[in-house]
Amino acid sequence: MNQSEREFVDFLRSECKDLLTDYYDTDFNLLRWAQGYGFNKEEALAELRRHLRFRQYYDLDNILTNVPDHPILKKYFPLGLVGETGKENQLLVIECAGRIDLMGILKSVHLSDFLIQRFKFQEKMLAAMNEMERKYGTQCSVIYILDLEGLKFDPALINIVTGPYRILWASVYTAYPEWINTLFLINAPSFMSLLWKAIGPLLPERTRNKVRICTGNSDWKTSVQKHAHIDNIPKHWGGNLVDKNGDGMCRDILNIPFDSIPQELYWTPNQETPAIKDLICTNIGAGKSAVFTYSVDKSVIEPVYIVINRFCDRTFGMGIWHGDDENSDIEDMNELAPDFDYPGMPTVDYLRLRMPGPGVYKIKWGNEQAWIRSLTLYHRVRFQNEHKENVKYMEL
Repeated sequence: MNQSEREFVDFLRSECKDLLTDYYDTDFNLLRWAQGYGFNKEEALAELRRHLRFRQYYDLDNILTNVPDHPILKKYFPLGLVGETGKENQLLVIECAGRIDLMGILKSVHLSDFLIQRFKFQEKMLAAMNEMERKYGTQCSVIYILDLEGLKFDPALINIVTGPYRILWASVYTAYPEWINTLFLINAPSFMSLLWKAIGPLLPERTRNKVRICTGNSDWKTSVQKHAHIDNIPKHWGGNLVDKNGDGMCRDILNIPFDSIPQELYWTPNQETPAIKDLICTNIGAGKSAVFTYSVDKSVIEPVYIVINRFCDRTFGMGIWHGDDENSDIEDMNELAPDFDYPGMPTVDYLRLRMPGPGVYKIKWGNEQAWIRSLTLYHRVRFQNEHKENVKYMEL
């Protein structure tokens, strides 16, 4: 780092010392926030503090050891960390997006599992990057191959990529700035221009400038070899690397889906995720939000978990705050879950997270980004102990 970068990193570390953990507090982790926000102190600091609260909310420091892989996502929505590229302290990651049953994922997986699995993979990449940075003493980044081979056009595809997958990638780039060096979008289908018109404007300019779109008949393998040593690239993608079975797709490293998700795995209502009709229905006007207040009785001395079911057919916002006074504005309360946008999914979500304990909780459901359309949102909130038994609480 040069002197100005060092000063910026020291500034972020000083201003975030109340939220930084030993695990996340590295020079290069903080430098990425400076780079991602153009060395704008106010903006970088605000976004970093927001991310650090988000890390606490999902316990991202420990997600690799504490959260098991979701079985459906592990098999049908895999992401592959290959390893070092052998060039310029970079990692090689391959995602076979064209083989993923996108609609099947949405119909079978809860929103929280969908997001947590992606954040778990981001943390896996971040841990590998941090290890390489400790090893080589220079900043690490990722060469990302997004392989669209097998992608077929479907009228619902635009809605999927501009809805749930847009929010997913927006969350990734908000929470993990400057992790990509180059993204190779390979085997792009003939209708790629239509997809890019839909999703390109939704990506930050810095991200768009890192994307290389390559059709199936282009010489994308030569381009990839400029960023990774040929012996570090799986043979299927233009290198020499094979796994212990001689497989050029390296499937002992990369779990590559070839089948659609069976319909028997699709979500159906159950006790933990009831039918939509059994949830509270709230209509939120364009540009508006709705705040619900709950009080967990002070007599509760055991660990407290908030359990949230939520359903919406399009993007909505949610944040959680905690305090002692039910009359407090959320701005004066402790922000537990930063106010983020979440994608609409065709399943009722199930979210269960440990909370600080008794007191007042406020949940804000948001439709602030809408100009015209109102939002119909379905939800249920409970508070439980470690044994999934309801504790004493009430909605105010």
